[in-house]
Amino acid sequence: MNGTADLFARSAEDSYATFESVKAWKKATGRPVLGYFPVYFPSEIAHAMGFLPVSLLGASGRVGLDMATAHTQSFVCSISRSVFQLSLQGNLDVMDVLLFSNICDVARNLSGITKRNLGDRRIEYLHYPINNTSAHAVPYLREEYRRLADILAGVTHHPLEPEALRRSMELYNRKRALQEQLTAFRRARPGLLPYTEYYNVLRAGGMLPVEEYLPALESYLAELPSREGKPKDGVKVMVLGNFCEQPPVMLMKSIEDAGCFILHDEALVGERWLGLADLTAADPLESLARGYVQNLEPMTVRFHPSVNKQKALLDRARTQGVEGVVFATPKFCEPALYDYMIGKPALEKANLPYLHIEYEESASSFEHARTMVETFTESILFD
Repeated sequence: MNGTADLFARSAEDSYATFESVKAWKKATGRPVLGYFPVYFPSEIAHAMGFLPVSLLGASGRVGLDMATAHTQSFVCSISRSVFQLSLQGNLDVMDVLLFSNICDVARNLSGITKRNLGDRRIEYLHYPINNTSAHAVPYLREEYRRLADILAGVTHHPLEPEALRRSMELYNRKRALQEQLTAFRRARPGLLPYTEYYNVLRAGGMLPVEEYLPALESYLAELPSREGKPKDGVKVMVLGNFCEQPPVMLMKSIEDAGCFILHDEALVGERWLGLADLTAADPLESLARGYVQNLEPMTVRFHPSVNKQKALLDRARTQGVEGVVFATPKFCEPALYDYMIGKPALEKANLPYLHIEYEESASSFEHARTMVETFTESILFD
C-alpha cells in the first residue's frame, strides 16, 4: 500500500468512531466542524463558511449500542442507532453543528431525539423539497440553503460570501470529477483495485479537508495505471441499496472473493451524485439548489416523477455490461426495500439475474452471504 492509500485507509478508519484527525484539524486551525447525517449535504456551503464538513456514516461495530438502544425502537436501522450512540457517548463533541435531513422517516426522527437528549448542542435540520417537478422547488431549496447559511453564520460570526461559495464549489467540482475518474478506472480494470481500497479512498473524502484530499487523490490516480496484475475471471455485477447505512467492508470483500467484479454500487453516492455545479451562475446558492432539484440521476432516496426507475436500472446495467445485480439492503431500510421491489420485476422481465442480501453495519460473520454469492455467480457462469 502506497502512502496515499495508507492515508485514505487511516482516515476511513478514523471516521468510524474516534475522529482524531478532525480533532487535530480543529485544534490546529481553530475553525468549526459540521457533522452531517447521510445521504446528501451541500458541503460547499459549510466549507465556504470555514467549517470542516464531516460525513457521519455510522460506527460499523466499533461501539456498543446500549445507550442508543435504550432510547430507540428495535426496528430502527443500525446507522441511526450508532450515530446516536456516538453522539450520546461524546465521540461527536468535536462537532459544533450536527445536521440531519428528511431523507427518510428515521433520519427525520433522529434529529428530534438527538436534540431532546443533547439540548446543549446545536442540532439543525435541512428540509429538501419533496415535489421536484414543482416550479417552486428550486426557489424553496435555495431559501433552505440560505437559512442554513444564516444558522452557520451564528457560529462563525460572518455571513456566507458568494465568491467564497464559488471557490468552494470549484473545489468540490474537482473532487467529484476525480472521484468519477476513480470509479471509471475501477469499472475498466476492476482486478487492479480491490473494493476495500476503493471504498477507503471514497470514504476518506467525507473526512479529510478537501484541500488535503484533492492532491492526495490526484497522486493516487496517477499511480493506478502503473499497477500490474494477472487477469481474473469474474461476474460483473452492480450492488444496490447500500446508499446510506454502510455495509461492513468485509461483506463487500466477500462478494468480491466469491467471484464478482463490483462495477457500480451506491455506497457514498451522496458525495458525488450531483455532478459539476455551474460556476458561472449569477447566484451560486440557486445553482446548488438547481443541481439538486433538476438532476435526474435515479438516486435511491430521492423521488422524481420524471425518472422511470425500472428503465434507469436496466439502462445502467446494459451500459456497464453487468451480468447480475446484488441488492444489498440494510435491515429495516424502507427506501432500499422499496427500490428492491421496484427493480425485481424489471430484472426478471429482462432475464437479468439478481440476488438479495440483508445486512447490518455491525455484522461480523459473512460466510452465509459468501455462500449465497458463490451460488449466484456459479448460476451465471454455468447457465
